[in-house]
Amino acid sequence: MAGGGSEDGGVAGAARQFYSHHHLVFLSIALCFLGIATGTATTMAVLNGASLLDTGLILACAVVAGAIALIQTRHLTLAVLVAVAPLPGLAWAAPMSAGAAFGAVPLLAYVFGYGVAIIQANGVLVRALDGKAVSNPYKSAGAAVGLMVVLSLLWFWHGESTDAAFQAVLDIAFAAASALLVIPLGTSFLRFDEAFVAEANRTRERRQRVFEKVAMVAVPRWGTSIAGITLIFLALAWFGAEPVVSRLHVASARGLAGVSAGLVFLSATIVCGGWREGLSATVVSALVCLMALWGLAVAGNAESVSLADILELVSLALFLVFCGARRSRAYRLLGDDPAIARLRAVEEQGAPQSYAVLGGIAALIPNAFAHPATAAYGVALIFAGAGGIALAPAIVTACETLIPRRRSIEELYGKR
Repeated sequence: MAGGGSEDGGVAGAARQFYSHHHLVFLSIALCFLGIATGTATTMAVLNGASLLDTGLILACAVVAGAIALIQTRHLTLAVLVAVAPLPGLAWAAPMSAGAAFGAVPLLAYVFGYGVAIIQANGVLVRALDGKAVSNPYKSAGAAVGLMVVLSLLWFWHGESTDAAFQAVLDIAFAAASALLVIPLGTSFLRFDEAFVAEANRTRERRQRVFEKVAMVAVPRWGTSIAGITLIFLALAWFGAEPVVSRLHVASARGLAGVSAGLVFLSATIVCGGWREGLSATVVSALVCLMALWGLAVAGNAESVSLADILELVSLALFLVFCGARRSRAYRLLGDDPAIARLRAVEEQGAPQSYAVLGGIAALIPNAFAHPATAAYGVALIFAGAGGIALAPAIVTACETLIPRRRSIEELYGKR
């Protein structure tokens, strides 16, 4: 057995050494295949009559979002990678919907992929500045996309907008996959000099001072207050969205909404490791959904409501909540007090989450000229970011205050 283990270790070590010497070749081959797949899909979409207007709007959105990524990363090449990362995925999905008009569906899928790319780029910067590894958002993105698929099947099975829902699922899944591939491959070629590291450290310190104040949601007094304010917004959005909800032609809409909330709660509980986190994700997703519908009602675009758009917004909100909750859970597993774990997670994840939302809002601007209803989603994006950064941790804090977590003897009196 010992000999077998040694042999396995020798083989693994040889493989790692071979890769370290030839990793640029492997990365170049991977990028070539990625480019070939993207080019082929783009050609097929053009031949099938893809909308040039929608394509131009997505590219314009990427340029605007790239400017926000530059402010976040302070590195031009990395900002370009973040802005470009979701585009291959949209190209892969394009041949299946060429010639169709689905409004804001591709744009919101781009916003989701952009959010994934920003979170990954932040991990790259942390590794460059601190030399420590940061977990990639694969599980958070996978869980959010998986919920998107399940909820789409639930709401659109034999419905009138099945094609739009199918395209939304493809767009958001491929955009996320593209971001998860492009950022690690592209950043493998980047090198950060000392001047960049020094400037990036100063920028990070300034941002952490800001989010140290936001992290006060982990304090019971503030967390309970913000959780109460969240419930007030939820009630207001419920009544504000009523004119739009009444126009939805979905049988048993209230029953489907209840089932959807149950699925979100169950999934978030499993992904984030606790019923409090599951409850917070459910409240935030409901708030984002109702805020989007309320925004459509206020803007006078009630007739243009698309449930596919709403599900994409909810998926982004869930992704941001999952990222923060999983980071907090990681600190808890390392022995931190739950409140301290949430505080550290907000301080670390707050900046990339906020820039993910700011980039998404900026990306809405070019598309709003062609699809006015898109502008109404800006408020929903704000609440999606606020949910991931502050509202979800505040709800967890309030739940812990009302129903404290059980603690072991070692946690109460210290380990010997």
